[in-house]
Amino acid sequence: MADKHCSDPGMEQKRRSLTTPIAVIGIIVVVAILVFGTIWMIRGAQQDTADAVRAVSTLYLDELAGRREQVVENNLND
Repeated sequence: MADKHCSDPGMEQKRRSLTTPIAVIGIIVVVAILVFGTIWMIRGAQQDTADAVRAVSTLYLDELAGRREQVVENNLND
């Protein structure tokens, strides 16, 4: 009776030779996903930062204009 765990050496060599390219392709896919995901997140963060700076700048300019308006109004009243 033949042992089930003992297989043909040629079959095991084929399995090993097939496993390596599949593993390499899998690693390349994972690395590509990580790289493109990182680039996508960086672009999103840059856009969010630009939007935040624009909002703060607008708020600052509005406050500055309001104070300037008060100064001019006070000068006209005096």
